[in-house]
Amino acid sequence: MQLKLDPTYEIVDSSKLDCGQGCWRQFFFQYILGWRPDKPEHDLHFGTCWHEAREHQLIHGYDDVEGAYIKFIKCYRKVFPESTDDIFRPKDPMAVALGLTKFAQERKSDLRDNKLLYSEVSGTVPIDEKRVLHYRMDSVMERKEDGMIFSWDHKTTSEKSLSYRWWEDGFYLGLQNGTYTHCLYCMYPIEQVIGIEFCGIGFNYLKRNQEYRISLKRVPAWKTPEQMNTWLWTVNDLYDRYEMELDRLSDCKDSDEVLMAFPMNSGNCSKYRGCQFWEYCLAWNNPLRQCQEPPLGFKKEFWNPAAMETTNKKNLEWGGGK
Repeated sequence: MQLKLDPTYEIVDSSKLDCGQGCWRQFFFQYILGWRPDKPEHDLHFGTCWHEAREHQLIHGYDDVEGAYIKFIKCYRKVFPESTDDIFRPKDPMAVALGLTKFAQERKSDLRDNKLLYSEVSGTVPIDEKRVLHYRMDSVMERKEDGMIFSWDHKTTSEKSLSYRWWEDGFYLGLQNGTYTHCLYCMYPIEQVIGIEFCGIGFNYLKRNQEYRISLKRVPAWKTPEQMNTWLWTVNDLYDRYEMELDRLSDCKDSDEVLMAFPMNSGNCSKYRGCQFWEYCLAWNNPLRQCQEPPLGFKKEFWNPAAMETTNKKNLEWGGGK
């Protein structure tokens, strides 16, 4: 028996390629089989709701903390009821209210010095003559003093993480940074584009004092056109590898001794609190024999960035900024 692929296998974004770059077998479980945890992923949903709140502030002004908080809580309570707030502290609604207030107090010049052109924009962007990447950007901004273009991308984490070098370093060479910069290149003249600035907010809760602590940090991870050439080669090489693995998979059967496609990268098993598929890689030489239904603790849900709702939709083209 050969595996029947879900149509979403043709939809590729930087998240998928980033996963493949780390471990193709993890990619197979997560994106080809569509196995995801059957419980709500708090960090993921919290970040989505934080994006909605920050979009409100960018559109309506940072002083409208109440309106931004309402946007957050309407989104957040769809998945996590009030009874769970203590469990996920410091990433909870109270911390969000304080974080939005901190933006209003400490980043007052943001909308005085810069103009919002687009918020929450998504679509496709070409990477060669035939292939495209799907993308979703938090914002497109114009600096008022000289008309230069950049994007703010929102990130949520712990306050401690903001102080770690690895948190900042990952943005400079990350595929996501290059994808968003490439989108700006396709929207505006290259010489007008600065790049992507990652806007981190870190949450902490001091139990002894019953006090929240919120920190903000921005990382201007600008890329030069020469560095963007490296990014373009890299994403096309990863896309080539993905298509090669799909081709190998088409020849694989559940009767094979091992799965000779989407190989493991054991160097990635222990990163980020450990891979959720580690025990299956250990137990199964050929996952095609066990892939008809997701295992206990997982559900089948395919990642489809094309189906995401955003404020603006733009399918970009080469030289769009010329």
